[in-house]
Amino acid sequence: MKAIRALLLLILPVAVAAHPGGGLIAVDANTVIFGDSMYNTIWRLEKGSKPRALVKNFHAHWTTRGLDGQVYSESFQEMGGALFRIPLDGGQHVKVAEESQVEAPVFAVGKRGELIFQKGTQIVERVADGTTKPFRGSGEIAKGEPPLQQVIAYHWATDETLYLSDGKHLRRVWRDGVVRLVARVEGKLIQPQIWNSTGAPRIWSIATDDRKRIYTAVPDIGQVVRIDPDGSHHVIDRSAGGWRVTAVATFGDSVFLLESSDSTNAGQRVRVLRGSGRMELLGQVEP
Repeated sequence: MKAIRALLLLILPVAVAAHPGGGLIAVDANTVIFGDSMYNTIWRLEKGSKPRALVKNFHAHWTTRGLDGQVYSESFQEMGGALFRIPLDGGQHVKVAEESQVEAPVFAVGKRGELIFQKGTQIVERVADGTTKPFRGSGEIAKGEPPLQQVIAYHWATDETLYLSDGKHLRRVWRDGVVRLVARVEGKLIQPQIWNSTGAPRIWSIATDDRKRIYTAVPDIGQVVRIDPDGSHHVIDRSAGGWRVTAVATFGDSVFLLESSDSTNAGQRVRVLRGSGRMELLGQVEP
């Protein structure tokens, strides 16, 4: 199966094969880290500087920070793909698990390095000795709520609540391990429908701020939607000029937006919405 996927990556057009991912990490108010599947690199981008490669020749779609403070990424769409820990000093990345031990496109990492991912209709965690068990004792969907589809993104809030998305559903898991629906993010799909579109909105990325507001990137509808504690939805950014936000992250009162072009092979760029309401370009990967 891996050999077949690798062959497809070689014969499909670049814009299709290298669809962008949903992982973005804000290091500070002017620095982010993200995976780039088009140029097969994990970048560190700092305002006023050219992007710096942390890892090269690495086909990543999902890059995330664990509760342990470490950065993790995956190369699941490569032959021999695996899950890795990524040093921020540019050192050698370290294999954490084989793809066959996760068998899910995205994951979260806990405080002790445990891997959290979807297995069928349940969220599970894999601990250091290789044992897999239900996440926080349950990992099951709350009774009466929509069945779990394929999980697309995870995000840790500062209180260790785990947020996840499947399709248009935003859910969260508290300490009892039960997966509960928070909101549905809906809207009309924009054209062209690309990046493995399912014909319905998908939440590609999740972030939260210190005011307990939730940010979701929904490139199928070309929007970044903020969900406030009272449940109200607010569109804080819309697709323009063919650029779509695929990932969000926060640091303080700044909201970072990772974008890809839906019509060209232009390198990914990052804009940042400051607390003052000012939008600025942090930087771009040059083609």
